[in-house]
Amino acid sequence: APTPTSAVSNAPNQPQASASCQAPEYHQFDFWVGGWEVQNPSGKVVGHNVVTQELDGCLIVEHWRDTGGKNLGSSFNYFDTRDKKWHQLYISNSGNAGDFPAMSGEFRDGKMQLVTDAHDGPISRWTWYVVSPGHVRQMAEQIQPDKTWQITWDSIYVKK
Repeated sequence: APTPTSAVSNAPNQPQASASCQAPEYHQFDFWVGGWEVQNPSGKVVGHNVVTQELDGCLIVEHWRDTGGKNLGSSFNYFDTRDKKWHQLYISNSGNAGDFPAMSGEFRDGKMQLVTDAHDGPISRWTWYVVSPGHVRQMAEQIQPDKTWQITWDSIYVKK
């Protein structure tokens, strides 16, 4: 007869070990992992970011602070096997979770692109990509009434 321990470990609905997050799609956003100085397009430092890979590669966590140290935020980024998309939830110390609505999207042509849902207000599109070794561009755009995109955030991450 099986022991209670072996019966539990062989249960069909038990979560498997973390090896499931080793598939290539879980590593599409790894280029953003690291310690960063964040600059605006003219080279002025606007903040610092530490982006870590956690939970055995299943989660990427961002730890943002602006240069004054007053605006803080963290994002949780993960690939969801159910819809085959990347998702981000960003929370800041503003206390207003609606400042940055949840986003989802995909990695295509060397760029991670996440988009907010229309029911959360005007659609925003955030894009990250490697510009050169140790340099990642992060850009946000918002859809305008005339259906064009206007840049609302533009930065270069320089690896520390």
